[in-house]
Amino acid sequence: MRLNRRLRGIGRGTLVAACAALLFGALVPAPAQAATALDSDAQTHTVSLYANNAGVESAGASVTVTISITNSAQAFVGSGTATVAITESPLGTRAALDAWGKDVDDKPATRVIATAPTQGVNAGATARAATVTIPAKTVGLTGDTAVYGLKTTVTDANGTVGDGYSTLTYSASTTQNQVGLAIAMPITVPATASGLIASDDLATYTATDGLLTRQLQLAQDHPSIAVAIDPMIIASIRVLGTSAPESARAWLDELDHLSNDSFPLQYGDADASSQLQAGIETLLSPTSFTYALDAKNFPAPLQVGETPQPTPTQPSDPFATPTPTPTQPATNVPTTAELLSWPYTFHGIAWPADDSLRETDIEALARNGYPSTIVTGSNTNQASLSATPNAPMSVKGGTALVTDQGVSTALRAVVSAVGTDEEGAALASASAQLAEISTQSNGQTIVLAGLDRDWPTNSNTASRGLGSVLDLPWVTASSLRGALTAPITSGLKLTDKAQDASRTAAVQQLIDDADGLDSFATVLADPTVLTGDTRNRLMSLLSVGWRAPDNDWATAVSTFTTQSKRTMNSVQILPTGKITVASTQSLIPVTVNNKYDLPVNVVLRATPSNGRLEVDSDTSKTIPAGASAKVLVPVKAKLGNGSVHLGMQLYSPTGVPIGSGTTAAIDVHADWEGLGALILGIAVVLFFGFGLTRSIVRRIRARGQRAAEAGGGDAPDAGDDGASATEVDTDAESGLDDAPPVASTPDDDSAAPADTSTDASPRGPDEDARG
Repeated sequence: MRLNRRLRGIGRGTLVAACAALLFGALVPAPAQAATALDSDAQTHTVSLYANNAGVESAGASVTVTISITNSAQAFVGSGTATVAITESPLGTRAALDAWGKDVDDKPATRVIATAPTQGVNAGATARAATVTIPAKTVGLTGDTAVYGLKTTVTDANGTVGDGYSTLTYSASTTQNQVGLAIAMPITVPATASGLIASDDLATYTATDGLLTRQLQLAQDHPSIAVAIDPMIIASIRVLGTSAPESARAWLDELDHLSNDSFPLQYGDADASSQLQAGIETLLSPTSFTYALDAKNFPAPLQVGETPQPTPTQPSDPFATPTPTPTQPATNVPTTAELLSWPYTFHGIAWPADDSLRETDIEALARNGYPSTIVTGSNTNQASLSATPNAPMSVKGGTALVTDQGVSTALRAVVSAVGTDEEGAALASASAQLAEISTQSNGQTIVLAGLDRDWPTNSNTASRGLGSVLDLPWVTASSLRGALTAPITSGLKLTDKAQDASRTAAVQQLIDDADGLDSFATVLADPTVLTGDTRNRLMSLLSVGWRAPDNDWATAVSTFTTQSKRTMNSVQILPTGKITVASTQSLIPVTVNNKYDLPVNVVLRATPSNGRLEVDSDTSKTIPAGASAKVLVPVKAKLGNGSVHLGMQLYSPTGVPIGSGTTAAIDVHADWEGLGALILGIAVVLFFGFGLTRSIVRRIRARGQRAAEAGGGDAPDAGDDGASATEVDTDAESGLDDAPPVASTPDDDSAAPADTSTDASPRGPDEDARG
């Protein structure tokens, strides 16, 4: 009983302790769990800041700093405090500028210049947390133009929310070296696999706030920008003729009047480096647009370039011989060259995807007529040089143009910024990058910034942002021509960067599929109807735009491959049952099915497996679109019965195999016909032989009778008759047509000479009748 009481006592104590622990645990979270939650929140909060006025402080001016928080967590970020600090010394190099804000251990020392309360931010939202204005005296910057680092740390009741980094560029009142800034901007559309832009999409893109309209407005606002135009846009509008959307035709007219420098991208903005590294030696180009042209949309010839001025009318001379009127073309449908023609300022400039080129690619581009290639700075040793190089870089076969990596990244952010805070942060970065270049420059530096294959979210915001950059006191607008002709900086070299192996393999698969379609097209009356469409779709699938992570390029490639195989297998020989050949010459019917949407011209070639069957010739046939037709194969059966496997394969008129081959089982039963002919021949020979023999016997008998009558002798006795008959029969059986008649012999066994005059004398009518 005591033991039980003790156990019950222990049980009560344990229960009380457990309850107390449970209650305490509910009130005080475990330290390890709290640390994990804090780390998780820190990873889902992004703090950013920027100084107004494009991140620039003029001498004696105060600085206004804006702090924002992006709360990607599922919990509310409470109000707290933000401290603003500045580096004690300038970020003296571009390497130091690039390292600022990155996760490195040896960050420059900072001093706090402001503290401000922050507002809370809801879960999943981005909002301004604080705005603080700092007097110039507190900022405490003097001296020459320089770039300083800005940092903010935001805390709330739960601890540190996050850190944010930016820059503040101090602009001295003294004269500064200016940096020439050339900008290249692609004019492109979202990635497509169709080879041409659909009419509805053109209407959307060229609407008042369409993406093509925004790009064009940005170029119009800044004439120094060089535009790289995707020829697919121009061709897509022109192939529609009068049926093109009115907004698209108006957009094309505005593009024609653009004063900016221009050069063409590859059709569809196809990536040149992808083609070269996939094994293509000659870059692809459009071959035909026949498949997309409708003659009724071209009542008048296509005007390429500026509208020609009318020729002044000359006074008529009634005595002059009139000049013959030139013969007008039979059709106004434009040619491929006319559809792609455009008055570009520059030709021979290639612009492949970022970080995708090898030295051998640059050389291959030069051989393809591109002596100048735009290369991203990260594809070179640009960052390792002590000073920022000019844009030109000497390469084998020409001159490459290297974009400045830091400036390009900053300007891309400026153009694509959404909202004032994004724009302000991007402008501060651009100002700092260009200011650092200015501090190293001798006043002759020209850098090239390459904008992204993207489009401004808002043309007004993007235009204002670029205007702010070009208005910086250490920046002057330059041109593409200026960048091309700037002095070459020694030491600037390309750093090879190969394409991803999986991408190269996918490009090779696309090329193989396109080659297969080109081969299949030889069955068509006009192969360009298919080959032109195939080439344009292939080039659009190689677009640089497909590299964006939100574009499902793998699915687009798979779809193209599936459609290609379906087309290449659309013409097939249907299976045949067992066929019996029972005559020497026969026609074997073979059914060919055409699932393609155009008539096809095919040649059926049959090959027997052995000598029992012989095929006279190949058979040509036109199979209607979406239909089946019989093709008759002429064959000859040889002696001997048995089985023959007849292999059949379709070819185009040019000898290209079409579809997959098939085999038909043939039973040959043609011997009876040969034997029957042999028997019939023997019967004919016997019949005529019997008649000939009978005729010979009759003639011999007739001659014998004439000889006996001419001799006038006594009639032979029975023995003699028997002998004579025997001799005659023997002669007849010997088949001697000219054997002389045998005369009867006299009893005295003396041979009487024959009277040869008897044969020479004419026979009377009775004798002729007997003969």
